[in-house]
Amino acid sequence: MTGVAVVAGGGEHTGPAIALRLAAGGFDVALLGSEFTSADKTVRRVEEYGRQCITVRAELTDARSVAAAFGRVRTALSSPAVLVTCVGPEPLPDGLPEDESADERRYTAVRRALRPAFVCCQAGAGQLLHHRWGRIIVVAEPADAGENTWRTTQPVLDGLIGFTRSAALELARSGTTVNLVAPADRAVDSRAPAHRAAGDDSAGSYADGVAHVTEFLVDERAVGITGQAIRVAAARADVPLLRER
Repeated sequence: MTGVAVVAGGGEHTGPAIALRLAAGGFDVALLGSEFTSADKTVRRVEEYGRQCITVRAELTDARSVAAAFGRVRTALSSPAVLVTCVGPEPLPDGLPEDESADERRYTAVRRALRPAFVCCQAGAGQLLHHRWGRIIVVAEPADAGENTWRTTQPVLDGLIGFTRSAALELARSGTTVNLVAPADRAVDSRAPAHRAAGDDSAGSYADGVAHVTEFLVDERAVGITGQAIRVAAARADVPLLRER
């Protein structure tokens, strides 16, 4: 499978790991985000696979910004066939009082975490239609430990599951699959670096595991898999994660 893949968000580990795995599989890659902490290294490593890699700045919660970014991707590379969006709630301080103000902060954090998945899918779906097939993968980032973690991560996970199922049904006739990759029930250290080569099956971080699953989901053999929440675990167990009720 070859073509253009967009990786939106993903922080320091998950996004780069996915980009490298897609490049190893023959994809040119566009990295979308407001910050690129390790972009230069990722670009160089993608180019080592003989593929192109560009960075495009975009505010992933802003529909106009993301639409413009997809336009730049199309001009520089081509219309993407794969979209991977990495999302997760922003950390909230522990010890928030149980009042309306705290509830509003949590609601805002959940809404902001969910919006990139909707905005990027909305902007990317039209691009994927050019190919009459496509892959949309939403990746839930693990959250750091904290007493307020479950109050934001659980609603985010529930929202992503519902969004994935709805989008999968809506896009099924276009040949586009939509799936969610989320942390498994057991804890995984999201901060473990995805430092191994893209083809190394012994890799153990959450980012490595997500990269493996992404590689499978973009393959033609995964055409019948859509609307699913796929759980990924890794070797270490230090951080409490999202849990589905």
